[in-house]
Order: sequence, then structure tokens, then C-alpha cells
Amino acid sequence: MHRFTFSKSLICATLGMVSLSSFAALQPESEAALAGETQRACHFNKDTSTDCTTTFRYTILTNNGREMLSRIDFSFPETDQLEIIDAHSTQPGAKPVALAPSQIDTRMAPNPDQGFLRARQTSIAFPNLRIGTQLTYTVREHTMAKPLMDHFHYLMTFGPSPARSDIFKSTFTAEQPIVWRSELMEDFTFTPSADNKTLVIEQKKPRFVNYINEAGNAYIRQLPRVEIGSSGQVQDHFGNLARRYNEIVTAGLPASAAKTVSGLKGLPPAQQVSGLMQYIHDQYRYMGDWRATDRGYVPFTLSEIEERGYGDCKDLSVLLTAMLKASGIKAETSWVSRGTNPMGLLLPGTNSANHAIVRAEVNGQVWWLDPTNPVFLPGRSMPDIQNRWALVIDAAGKVRQDHIPEALPSLSMGVKKFEHFNREGQARTTAEVEMGQMTLMQLSYADTDSGVSATDLNLCNHFGKEISDCKINREKTGFVVPERYKVHASLTNLRALENLSGQQVYKPAFMSERWDSLMNYRRTGQLADLYMADPEKITYDITLSGAKVGKEIKTCKVSSPWFDMELSSKRNKDEYRYLYAMTQKHSWLTHDVIMSAPFEAMLRQARACNENMQQVVHLITQG
Repeated sequence: MHRFTFSKSLICATLGMVSLSSFAALQPESEAALAGETQRACHFNKDTSTDCTTTFRYTILTNNGREMLSRIDFSFPETDQLEIIDAHSTQPGAKPVALAPSQIDTRMAPNPDQGFLRARQTSIAFPNLRIGTQLTYTVREHTMAKPLMDHFHYLMTFGPSPARSDIFKSTFTAEQPIVWRSELMEDFTFTPSADNKTLVIEQKKPRFVNYINEAGNAYIRQLPRVEIGSSGQVQDHFGNLARRYNEIVTAGLPASAAKTVSGLKGLPPAQQVSGLMQYIHDQYRYMGDWRATDRGYVPFTLSEIEERGYGDCKDLSVLLTAMLKASGIKAETSWVSRGTNPMGLLLPGTNSANHAIVRAEVNGQVWWLDPTNPVFLPGRSMPDIQNRWALVIDAAGKVRQDHIPEALPSLSMGVKKFEHFNREGQARTTAEVEMGQMTLMQLSYADTDSGVSATDLNLCNHFGKEISDCKINREKTGFVVPERYKVHASLTNLRALENLSGQQVYKPAFMSERWDSLMNYRRTGQLADLYMADPEKITYDITLSGAKVGKEIKTCKVSSPWFDMELSSKRNKDEYRYLYAMTQKHSWLTHDVIMSAPFEAMLRQARACNENMQQVVHLITQG
């Protein structure tokens, strides 16, 4: 169960400010913190339960490696079993010493942030760790079969790690033929048996891959990975679940939900959807409950959901699907992989998805609805479910693969600001800020989470470095946000100008941080892809008075597949006005794109255009 993460830093989040990194690179193998060996044997039983025995062996190479192994935790559902069947440590030149039973601790694991989870946690702590110590421990696990699952699905991903992998070997056996799909697994061999009921995956040679000094919004989006299953067909994996979902959805609405649907009848479809989303937000808490049993992917019934007053993603999604259907709106419950960096679908198995949402058709358009979020903008998908596959359940219980598109850029913030300078260089400022899409949703969430007064103070602080007598006027926000929303601000900016070498300089930041960070990416040799957040458009319309500018801003325009930018200015009597617009077209910038010649040319144009915004200002001291 996942929740979308909202930032409270409203304006900075919109501007896409990214911290600068020092030189980035692949970490040298000589700096590996650990040397590791892994030997695993797993058997997939006929009922899709799994038995695995894994032996881990680590040699500590650095003090960081010692910290990494200071305590080793294993969390597992209480319906499963986990046992440490052998554990010992060996100091350089000494004999192995078995880990004392007192150093192995098992207890109930803490509940997650949202809900109840019956899980246990086993922790082991080896004594006398130092550089050169070798640790060996063997873990035996039994994973119970999940309800309504006739086929197994197992994932392995080999991401960046400060540990060097010297040996990796996994042997998989099953009661039925094994199918597998892999990506970027050139460093491994795959050896199946003649009947495909055994598969051995083995690393060819020692392997060390780790990235250092990458940006905070950097992701490695393609990793060596393999998925193992008993079928490559989505219906085999999800068919039983789809039928159960449809049984729940068509069983009839509980009284409160039925009354809400009836009360919204006759409204336009978009308003009905907003009303249903509002109802679920008001009446139900997003909270999972696994206290009675490991439900797997199976939701509670609609009456059970209403009785509890809360549910996790699958519970709230089947409820929303049922209410939409009762309203005459086509709706289908769907499974997705939610998060910033989803993996593509190799095998369409049950471990590929981590979240349930609803696909609805509203006025001829497809809306992807997530009833677990604390804010809703009609018609717009949240960034954490955009541009990825979705597995959709139709009315007949068939599951098909669909695609959630990336959202088109739309206005996230439009600023219209008037600044009048006095003789001391302070500026009396009035502003009208028009917000939309994610910026507005962040604002609404901040109002709920921190309170309106805290949010208004946050807004004020982003109008200048030193401000006073700031007043914010705006309408109350709510769960359902409009397409556009206005904030009015008035304040005094005590440091509207910077004194550089005796000159007063007006220096709006706007987008310089974005271009600087991308230039820094190229300069420092970073390697990952960059997540730039939701596609958006930002505009500024700024009028200065009470001073004379040293020169007019030159009109400039940048067009590219990634960003569009335009800057122009106008002089009208004693006022000076300039207009700035920037459109970010996509959520991601790949490494190859950033390092390309066309992108470099775009960056240089954008930075040159930005430099025009720095204005030498002569204050009017008479009159």
C-alpha cells in the first residue's frame, strides 16, 4: 500500500530546484564496503507457496561495511516462517565462532504508517565486527500461498550497491514448468533443465556497480532484473482475482454509498465523479488491515468496508468502481506499479503491481482515479501513476494491459507582480498568483496538513529574502480543487535589490537553478536519469516602478523537445514590465538526452536568456 508524497515547499517545488552535486561517477571497485557471496535454493510448491534456503557470506572491507552489517533485520508476515539455521563469524586467521542464540531476536514488527500489519521481525547482531571479519548466515523461509493465486511469480533485481558481489547462484525448482523474462542480465547465465522445472541463475564473474554523487532527483531506471513464474499470461495470474473483484463490485451498494449515488443523479458525469471521490475522502480513511489474515490482493466486501470506515487501495478502489457503475459511468478496477520510478512489465504476475486504482470513462475521456489521495483534480492523473502500464479488469473478468499516458503540460503557476521601489531600495509588492495542477494540489494538502496560517507564511516567505507586513488573501481550499485558483498577496520586500560592486541589481531567480543544475550534471559526469516532476507551464508578468533600469531586456525565445522558454519586456512611461514563460514538456530527462549536443545547445540558449533578467536599477531619489 503506497501513498503519494506531497511536499510542503510550494514555490520551490514548482520551480524545480535541484541541489548541485560534486563530480559524479561509478564508484571504484577498490572502495567496495563489503565482498559478498549468495547461494540460494527455492522451490515453488504446487499451491504457489515457496520454500527458500539462502546462505549469505560477507567479508567486511571498510568501516562503512561494518556499519552496514551492525544489525541485520528480516521482516515477514506472521503467516510465513523464517529461521536462522546457521550463523557464525570468523576473524582473520581465527576459527569460526557460532552466533549465540541471545544475539538472535524475533518480535512483532511495527505497524506501517497507514494501517495494521501482522508481521514479525527477526534481527541478528554479530559481535566484534572489524575490517576483515567474515560473516556467514543461512536463512530458511517458507512463504504461504496467497488467496486465489494459482500461479507463482518471483522477482529479482540487481541494483547499485556498495557491496561487491563475488558469487551469486540461485537454483529454482517447481512442480510445473518455469517461464522467465529478463532485462540487462548479460553478467549472468541461465541454465534450465530439459523439462524447465529447474532453472539455475549464476553470476559469471565478480560484479560491483555503485553510483556516487548523483543528484537528489536521479534514478537508475534500467537495472539487471529477472522475473520467474509459472505462466506468461496475465489471465492465469489475475483471472481468479478479477472474478472475485467483479463479484464484490456487483453485489450491491451499502446504504450510505447508495444514498450518495442517488443524491448525485442528474449532475454532469464529471461532477458525479468529483462527488463520489469527495464522499470516499470524507467517509473513509486510507488504512490497510491485515490483522485477521493475509488477504493478498483480495478486498473486503463493500459492506465490510462501510462497516470499518477505512480501507486500503484495493478496498477503496472496488468501492469507487461500484459507485461509479451505479451512477451509469463505465468504471474498471485496475492494478498498477505506483511510484516515481516504475519498472516495465516483464511477466504480468501478481508481484509486478503494488497499487489498485480505477479506470473510468468520463465524457469520452479516460480518467485514472486514485481514491487514496488526499486531494483530487478532476481529469488529471497523479504523477506517481502516469506513463506506465495498468492491468484493467473488464466486466467479464478478463484482464487486459492498458497504458496511463504522461500528462500534457498545463499552467501550474502564473505570477502577476507589481513592485514599486522607494528611495531606500525597498519594494512595495502586490501579486496575483494563479495556481493549477500539482502546485495547487500541494497547496491544498499543505492547508490540511499544516494549517492555513502556516501555509500562508510559507507563501509569504517565497516572495523575498526579507519581507514584512505580508498579507495573503485567498479562498478556502478543499479535497476537490478547481482547474485554476488565485492567491492575492501584498507585502514589503526589504531586500528587493542586491548591492553588487556599488550597483543596485534586481535579480529574479526564476529558472536559473534549473539550468545551472543541468549544466552541472554535464560538467560533473553524472550518469542517472533525472526526474523533473509533473509536466508544467510557469509564467511571470512583472512590473517595476519607482526606479529606472539600466537596459531593456532583450527578447529571447528557446524551443526544444524538452523545454520552451520565452522572455520579453515593455517600457511604459515610468514603468518597466517583463514577461517570462517556461514550459517543461516531460517528467523525465534521460542521461543520453542531457549529454546530447541539441540539449547542450538548448541549455546555453536558456542560460543566456536568463542572464538578461539581471537588471541594474537606478533608484529615483527625488520627487
